[in-house]
Amino acid sequence: MSQHDTPAPTPVFAWQGRDAQGRPTQGRLNAHTAGLARAQLRRQGVQSVRLQRLWWDRPPRVRPSDLSLMTRQLAALLRAGVPLLQSLDMLSRSLTSVALLNIVQQVHNDVASGSALHEALARHPAHFTRLYTSMVQAGESAGILDTMMERLAHTLEKNEALRSRVRSALVYPTAVMGVAISVLVLILVFVVPVFEDVFKSFGAELPWATQIVVALSDGLSASGPVAVVVALLCLWFWQRPQAGQAQFKAAKDRWLLKLPMLGPLMGTAVVARWAQTLSALLSAGVPLAEALGPVAQACDHSVYEGVTLQLQRQVTQGSRLSEGMAQSDRFPPMIVQLCATGEETGAMDQLLARAGGLMETELDDRVNGLSSLLEPLIIVVLGGLIGGILVAMYLPIFRLGQVF
Repeated sequence: MSQHDTPAPTPVFAWQGRDAQGRPTQGRLNAHTAGLARAQLRRQGVQSVRLQRLWWDRPPRVRPSDLSLMTRQLAALLRAGVPLLQSLDMLSRSLTSVALLNIVQQVHNDVASGSALHEALARHPAHFTRLYTSMVQAGESAGILDTMMERLAHTLEKNEALRSRVRSALVYPTAVMGVAISVLVLILVFVVPVFEDVFKSFGAELPWATQIVVALSDGLSASGPVAVVVALLCLWFWQRPQAGQAQFKAAKDRWLLKLPMLGPLMGTAVVARWAQTLSALLSAGVPLAEALGPVAQACDHSVYEGVTLQLQRQVTQGSRLSEGMAQSDRFPPMIVQLCATGEETGAMDQLLARAGGLMETELDDRVNGLSSLLEPLIIVVLGGLIGGILVAMYLPIFRLGQVF
């Protein structure tokens, strides 16, 4: 095989069996053959194994709400004095998410083999971010893992609440726009051609508004299959983990921040998440220069991720965080001022937590204002579009009635 050949992917098997205590367990593993998969499971103490090869393997997705709930449950068990291994074992018996159950079982096996918890979690970067592993590592180093898990659960819940607020503000207008566009397409593709055949029988020149609608209908009917193919290709590209996807996401994030109403809303949500995450890491005892790395990942926004990594480089070189934030023009003056005060007083974690709370309040105000503004705006725009099409279709009939 040449050096340019890509090795074939290892088959994936879904398995079910019983552990050493006789309890039912399940999961997935990679092995070249079913025999090797069974041997691997026997070494792990799994008995009565049933295997099924997965020809189309798409790993189950772990929802953020499930992860925050699992973190809260683990924090409660550790707070009650239950040892870590026993806590992970009890946790695996109470989880309802199959994907998270498999991960917790693997983490339990790694910890039982002698790995630290943060090392076991770091082996699953798709589910446990650097923010997660950094706070767990800080808790293990200081001997306050239960406290750190509680703070981590609180931070995850806060971040998910911020995302939910933004999503809730966009769900209604997106759904209404989707339905309205579907109705417009149906009218242009199926209704307008019927009127067009009737208009041709008149033999008279059509009004300019009717001509525009007919031209739109003809163009949509002609390019409809091409548009469907392009949409499917875009969806396929979106799902593929390619290098170009990161560039596409960066361009999309920059464009969204420039939108008149949506841009400030998204910026406020990201800055609030940024402040809360940095506050949680600083409260856990993570140094500022090290904390900015997980904060960049927790932003979940390419623009602010790049800005935060630039801030990390400046802080490592000895610059003040507030100065870099002011130069970036991505943070409100209130956040910059609170960071400057925190650097002078040594209470940056507390001030950032307060700033995050203020940004949450501002986000609520923006969401409420956007919702109250979008509802009548959408009704007026869509009513005008659909009404305009209907009037354009009936104009020739009205003129015909005037002639006769």
